[in-house]
Amino acid sequence: MSLMKAAVISGESDPLSVIAEIPIPKINDDEILIKAKAFAINPTDWKHIDYKIGQKGDILGSDVSGIVEQVGSNIKNFKKGDFVSSFICGNVSKTNGAFAEYVAASPNATIKYNHLTNDSKESKSGPINTFDGAASVTLGLVTVGITYSYYFDLGKNKKDGDFILIWGGSTATGILAIQLAKLIYNLKIITTASPKNHEFLKNLGADYTFDYNDPEVVNKIRETSQNKLHFAFDTIAQQDTFQKVYDSTSTTTGDIHIDSLLLLDDKSIKLDSSRNNSNIHWGKTLAYLAIDKFKIMGDKIERPGDLLDYYLPWWNDVLPKYLKDLKHGNLKILKNGLGSVDEGLKLSKKGVSNEKIVFSI
Repeated sequence: MSLMKAAVISGESDPLSVIAEIPIPKINDDEILIKAKAFAINPTDWKHIDYKIGQKGDILGSDVSGIVEQVGSNIKNFKKGDFVSSFICGNVSKTNGAFAEYVAASPNATIKYNHLTNDSKESKSGPINTFDGAASVTLGLVTVGITYSYYFDLGKNKKDGDFILIWGGSTATGILAIQLAKLIYNLKIITTASPKNHEFLKNLGADYTFDYNDPEVVNKIRETSQNKLHFAFDTIAQQDTFQKVYDSTSTTTGDIHIDSLLLLDDKSIKLDSSRNNSNIHWGKTLAYLAIDKFKIMGDKIERPGDLLDYYLPWWNDVLPKYLKDLKHGNLKILKNGLGSVDEGLKLSKKGVSNEKIVFSI
């Protein structure tokens, strides 16, 4: 039996992860096997530990890049030797997760690149041409893909002159959401971030940037959007940020689409009874549902029956056209291979802004 190294949940408060030797995962007919090169830390990784969704011995990690080693018999669009990055439903399985030398992946959340290099020196935002950069974007792209293709259905619902609000523009997801809103849909983009990140976000495509700590931020967003704020995406997804996102749309008439990353909806905030709230469409983006039919997060969250009908054409046919123009965010590169996982989880838990934690093997 061939073994590999993987970072697994320790079951202890410190360290959070340990390195284990386990069998290389066996793929089914609808999966690909990736020989891993680089990885990225996401908040969902340590949250699975904190909220005890993952258990001792489960393989950690959600974001990986590498080279295709093997393809299942039903796979048509990948072959051995392809350069890829993939989002994995990690942190809940003792046989598969992203932080391992080999990873079983779904094509539904895997991206193919023309070429990736091993250069791990460049930490600034730039084109996605390294394994580190590729590892940093996939979960974010799956997330934005579900929001834009399904819950917002921008291909159908976007009209000339429409605005989108991206609350938390300097998050890993926000950075990608800004670029794709401009590149694919040419929306007018309003975003919130710390003032130190405003120029960076404007260079990515944001038209207007506001300080989320400004007590007048909601009024400024209303004034700027000229009653055309038909789409709003909360990447911070706390009750107070979601309230501000909702309040920012109060002067817009017609259909409004609002989404968040932590399953918030109209029951999570205080609605204004003087508004016509019936024309608001509430999204509940959860990236795991691009791969699995359901996800247990306390409650059982099921994939909407038609989600893949919207998402997969976007993932397979729309996104690839814009990959060459996309930039990953700034990277914080750790140097200890899979031994970096514990450090990375703790850094992520403390909070990072305009930076993605990555490491390679």
